[in-house]
Amino acid sequence: MAKCFPEPYDAVSESKAELLLYKALAEQLGPDYVILHSVAWISRPGGSGPREGETDILIAHPVRGLLALEVKGGRVSLDYRTRTWVSIDANGVAHDIKNPFDQARRGKFALLEKLKESPAWKKLGIGRFNIGYAVFVPNVGDGDRLRGPDAPAEMIGDRRDLSDLGAWVGQVLDYWSGQEGAGQQIGTRGVDALVALFARSVSTRPLLSARIADEEDVRFSLTIRQAAILDILRRQRRVVIAGGAGTGKTLIAREKAVRLASEGMRTLLLCYNRGLADHLREQCTTIGGLDVATFHQVCHRWIERVKAKNGRDLLSEARANLPRGDEFDHHMPMALANAVDTLGPIYDAIVVDEAQDFGDEFWLPVEMLLTRPDEAMLYVFLDENQDIYRRSAEIPVQGEPMVLDRNCRNTDAIHAAAYSHYRGAVVEPPQISGVEVNRLLASGIEKQAALIGTLVTKLVVEEGVAPHEIAILLCDPADRPARERALQTLPLPATVKLGRVEDFSRGGLTVDTVARFKGLERAVVILWAFDRCDVGKDRETLYVGMSRAKSLLYVVGSREACDHILAAQT
Repeated sequence: MAKCFPEPYDAVSESKAELLLYKALAEQLGPDYVILHSVAWISRPGGSGPREGETDILIAHPVRGLLALEVKGGRVSLDYRTRTWVSIDANGVAHDIKNPFDQARRGKFALLEKLKESPAWKKLGIGRFNIGYAVFVPNVGDGDRLRGPDAPAEMIGDRRDLSDLGAWVGQVLDYWSGQEGAGQQIGTRGVDALVALFARSVSTRPLLSARIADEEDVRFSLTIRQAAILDILRRQRRVVIAGGAGTGKTLIAREKAVRLASEGMRTLLLCYNRGLADHLREQCTTIGGLDVATFHQVCHRWIERVKAKNGRDLLSEARANLPRGDEFDHHMPMALANAVDTLGPIYDAIVVDEAQDFGDEFWLPVEMLLTRPDEAMLYVFLDENQDIYRRSAEIPVQGEPMVLDRNCRNTDAIHAAAYSHYRGAVVEPPQISGVEVNRLLASGIEKQAALIGTLVTKLVVEEGVAPHEIAILLCDPADRPARERALQTLPLPATVKLGRVEDFSRGGLTVDTVARFKGLERAVVILWAFDRCDVGKDRETLYVGMSRAKSLLYVVGSREACDHILAAQT
């Protein structure tokens, strides 16, 4: 049996003919064959604008080469005088269709273009090789009647061939080998590169696994819905993907950016928080053609480039032009727009995470960074419930967002606590029961800090939890220095080093604000400094803070304060 992507029983199509042929090919072709169903891509041949390509079924063999198949169901008729094609369905209704031989031929050449721009394929050094196309009409018993000057009978398959598809596929590949010369064999490495480009499986480690010395054994796999989003994005150039905390937005954003860069497109992965940008950058260090930065880091780099090249201080000019503007919300975006206008755009694709934190003024320079704003890729990931910076951005993407609707990060108990402060479309809880949210009750900073110290010591010494898997998050930063001093005086284990997000290291226990920790996660979160929080006004902060915890969530405060923030779930 051939190797198939996806498995035949997982394949989805509106065409019963496609599914019939795909299953039959899977059963009849040998194990050396690889078959891919419903393959789609976007390429930029010769650096030109994006060009879409697709084929119904792609067959690969390490020795015999590649075959792109176009499948047409129903009874098919044609008139070569008028170049019209018609498919007649089971109800006798006629439908005008495109010339399947033209579609198959375009699929073949678009596939060649995509392979030529793939870095992985280019590394193999494969020159000319056997690649062909064919049309299969599984509901027709006399497919050779469709032959014509551009459609020889050797590249037409019909119902009679369904009983011996191995022979038919072999004959078609031999036909193309004889027509154009066999050339090189693509080999198993060529087949593997093809699978990696069009059908690679997706799995990711927890968000901070790259910085965790003792990596978790269980890997976090994308749900079927999330994997489907990635497949859909192959066919989209501009789209918003929305979802609640823990639904995998950052994981998908990173994976999409990596795929774009791996396909030869200069890509920018953009976010708002420095901590998240640092983490994503570390995960993507080996990916060529991919830049990872916060919006304001991009502003700074471009402003400095113009200063070095032209001697202009664009930030000073922006301050002078808008004296009452804010440095981060107005002056830096304005300076970035002028810098891009001066130097010219460089990116083929931009992926934005944390888009809910981007202000209106951010989007003009973001679009200007794209080499072809009307054609280039722009993927925007957001959670409107995490708008703790109170932005009100007009995102430049038309249409309704795609929605991620299952929490894959938290336990059921943490989900219930965090999502009691969520407002929006229903997000399904995870399938991890976990333990209840724990309360550490005390009044005053010193007593609360003492409870936290006792808890941290127990987690690290008795339960074997690594310090870097723990974060203490402050909802209200007003008295942050006093709380940090109280923690520094605690008799904590020698292996524990307290620090902020940017100080993360082995043995480092993060103590920082919820706002600065956005986009990140820990196995254990201790939520603190919410005594003055208003459940209505500060619900985004509570929602974000609680949802950072994967396995254990502790809330530390007075009984009244803890009851207040957890009341919504009971």
